[in-house]
Amino acid sequence: MIMLQRKASHLVLALLFQIWLEIAIFLLPVRGEMCSAMITAAAGDDLTMLRNKTFAAFRKECRLNKSQLDESKSCSIFTEGGLHDDPYKFNIKPLNMPFRLEFEVKTEYAAGIVLAEDKTDESIFADINIGGMRNQRAVMKPCFHEMCSDLIATHLEAGLVNANEYRPFWIDYKGGVVKVGKGGQQEAFLEWDAGTYHQPVATQVHVGVTSRGYPHADWVLYHACE
Repeated sequence: MIMLQRKASHLVLALLFQIWLEIAIFLLPVRGEMCSAMITAAAGDDLTMLRNKTFAAFRKECRLNKSQLDESKSCSIFTEGGLHDDPYKFNIKPLNMPFRLEFEVKTEYAAGIVLAEDKTDESIFADINIGGMRNQRAVMKPCFHEMCSDLIATHLEAGLVNANEYRPFWIDYKGGVVKVGKGGQQEAFLEWDAGTYHQPVATQVHVGVTSRGYPHADWVLYHACE
């Protein structure tokens, strides 16, 4: 009897996976209104495959729908790559400590984002590179990267950024401590006490973005443009 029940269950599952299913998934994006994404289940798909398809559809359709962006609370920036670094673009309004800045970036590798006391290379007090070494790591330096070689925080992880989809991150600045993490995760993968290192602590901060090396980058910073 038990064997018959198991066989019947297996037959039902086999039939379900042999039928192409159109599944509508309604998800609430990080910033906004309800968004729907479609996936197709094929014969042979297991739960892991379906889950991966679901998240891929979410990232493509819902993670960054520019038509839903509130321009008063976000700023879209394009940085051009090239033989030399693109100049930093300080396009958003300054932030006052403490703050958490959420942003998304789409690039092949080496997304550069800095914290500075003014809109100059000399005033940069935290230089962050996400996806450096051909998208193999993230690092932080205590000044403009061409002016100092010290790495005060390093995180080794391949594939942090992607040329075909926006990846979400955040920067937290509180009490002089700079933290960088992935969107949807509370734990930081980079952390450094800039206040203790530099003295005094910068309280008003300008944020600049750039492309490092050849690839261009598309950015959305969730703070108002200037």
